[in-house]
Amino acid sequence: MARVTGRRAILSHTVLVAAALGVGQVLAYVVSVVAARALGPEQFGVFAALLGITLIGSVLALGIQAVAARRLVHIDEADRDGASRDILRDGLIGGLAVATATILISPLLMWLLRLQGWLPLLLAAVTFIPITWAGAQYGVAQGRESYRRLAAVYLAVGVGRGVGGVIGALATQTVLGTMAGLAAGTIVGAAAGRWVVAPLARARQVRVERFFGETAHATHALLALFVLTNVDVLLARALLTPYEAGEYGVGAIIAKVAFWLPQFVGVVLFPRFADQRRAQATVVALGAVGVMGIAVLGVTAALPSLVVNFVGGSAYDDLIPIAWMFAAIGAVFALAQALLLTRLAVDDRRAVIAVWAAAATLVALATLVMPRTVNGLATSALIAGGLLAIVGAVVTAAELRAPRNERVARA
Repeated sequence: MARVTGRRAILSHTVLVAAALGVGQVLAYVVSVVAARALGPEQFGVFAALLGITLIGSVLALGIQAVAARRLVHIDEADRDGASRDILRDGLIGGLAVATATILISPLLMWLLRLQGWLPLLLAAVTFIPITWAGAQYGVAQGRESYRRLAAVYLAVGVGRGVGGVIGALATQTVLGTMAGLAAGTIVGAAAGRWVVAPLARARQVRVERFFGETAHATHALLALFVLTNVDVLLARALLTPYEAGEYGVGAIIAKVAFWLPQFVGVVLFPRFADQRRAQATVVALGAVGVMGIAVLGVTAALPSLVVNFVGGSAYDDLIPIAWMFAAIGAVFALAQALLLTRLAVDDRRAVIAVWAAAATLVALATLVMPRTVNGLATSALIAGGLLAIVGAVVTAAELRAPRNERVARA
């Protein structure tokens, strides 16, 4: 009966978190779809590049979330409230740090992305403060396995960010206005999220030792992953014409659907990756992520016109023949992310080498081998992501097979 109850708990938690993440992700896609129509191809290329910067900058939030969840699983019950309070404070400090760093390197980013003004980039930097703070909130709720609160925080931040971005895009039809809406909505959402997790952090603060050191390693690995999954959009801005960069930005939305759709699987199972439940949780996670990736790829391959017109409109019909490639890119990146999370849960610091190698492969293929076209850049991303997923799957299979071989040898 205990096993049934556990399975039912996993299922209910998965549905709850998936629903909350789904609302946030749908609203994020709505922002991109609305912006694609309101801004036009050239301005949307700028906006897509800024979104890429925002996603890469938010990697610290994911690093804090991963380490917070991993550490709280192993902290004594009596100290968890105090440790949670300390982690929330560290999340706010981390947000201020990444915002400051972004401002300091803004001249380089403006040159790289060929931006005409610095205000949209400044707003992207400001957004990193609530994003990183929210990452600490996610980690506290996830590590305490309080999935109702975790879902509520995801919902608050997702709705705030999505509604703010849509209002900004429709009201101003400018990149600056859209970024301002995103920033304001994210701030409101993070403030609501802090209220949601407040009952988990009411005790006197207990210092979590070496938290930022472990966060640096986790963030490094996730930064490599986010560089890999977003550098193609930045390369599109640098290598393609403004119109083609806008087209690639719309294709990247399709890839992001396939990439983010199975995110809830890793969120729910991550604490299980870190303890004795690891082997079973890994098999379940990889199977679920793989099935969802195949489903998105199948729908996109069967109905490319519908998908492209829904995402970007008739202005992007040139993408229809290669829409399936973007779905495949997102699917292999999602599998790579799931594999990386299984390594982060046990503080394996070697996996980052493979991720950086895949990112370097993508850049080399796009700049030196493939033609500088939308098709050529998409092919580069698909090859790099596929190679990484294959390497990760082989390593994981060897790890799972080792205990089985030991049991056979003992028998």
